[in-house]
Amino acid sequence: MADPYVYPGTNVLRNRLGLMDIATLQTAESDFAALGLSRLQTNPLKLPIGVARLKAIHKAIFGEVYPWAGEFRENTGSVRKWREAGYAVVYGPSTFVVPEMDRIFANLKKDGDLRGLPPDEFAAKAAFYYGEIDGTHPFREGNSRTLRQFFVDLARAAGYDLDWSAGGVDEAARQTLYRARDAAWMHGKPEALCGLIRVGLKPL
Repeated sequence: MADPYVYPGTNVLRNRLGLMDIATLQTAESDFAALGLSRLQTNPLKLPIGVARLKAIHKAIFGEVYPWAGEFRENTGSVRKWREAGYAVVYGPSTFVVPEMDRIFANLKKDGDLRGLPPDEFAAKAAFYYGEIDGTHPFREGNSRTLRQFFVDLARAAGYDLDWSAGGVDEAARQTLYRARDAAWMHGKPEALCGLIRVGLKPL
């Protein structure tokens, strides 16, 4: 299946900047995303926890780079990504994104958006839902940064501060988070991800 998000004959994502070189685009994306995340810290979204908020976060982070920011991926089939550890992660077909997201957020709503839970229980449930959303991989690009911000917002709404940097900010820490997410999604083992969330969790 041809990827509708790239320029024909390339692996470069269609972008507002007109960039045709992957490395240059990645640098620009990183800079704009950092700016978008900074804005979200000073001006948090006021939307309720839900699909619309997740989309709004993605758009706030990537809207200056990608015209499809804030939209769930379509017509991409399954997504395969290789990790530096030497294994591949396969995410579900794009046809399942909307129904899966509706299901996941309906269940999250039934769980009261995780409000009123003690820290250990919040971390465990947040890890479960993180794995569920990550496995759906709703956006063509930018899922990791969007999910981290979304769960910061979810934690704040539940009375907690979630600091992802508590587990480290270097490349090793990033790979540790990837492995923890992948274990939650691929093997139904969210314990490592739960531990990372719990380390960064403090009452407001």
